[in-house]
Amino acid sequence: MEQNDLLLFADSLQRSGYSHEEITLQLQKKGTPENLLSDIFEKLKSIRLTRKRKVGFACCSIGLALLVIGCMLTLFLIGSGSADIKFVLYGLTTIGVVFTIKGMIDLLGW
Repeated sequence: MEQNDLLLFADSLQRSGYSHEEITLQLQKKGTPENLLSDIFEKLKSIRLTRKRKVGFACCSIGLALLVIGCMLTLFLIGSGSADIKFVLYGLTTIGVVFTIKGMIDLLGW
């Protein structure tokens, strides 16, 4: 098998929840040399980090949007004299902060 085919096979195994050792065993059964195994795992790591960064950017964007919307709605509701601003003030802010922190964790690669 070619290196790209082995990489795709290893990526599908990783997405299925196989551990590092299980993936190594499966690749060794296919006759993969040891030097190619390390290259495959390096590429798998970079693919995984790229996916996490994409999710991280999306979560940060959603979180920041919720924070801005919550701030604007709070300012609008205070200006209009409405007394029912607790959900907007606390709910949207909390949800926005959670999304932002989750996105930042993914961006850092934890």
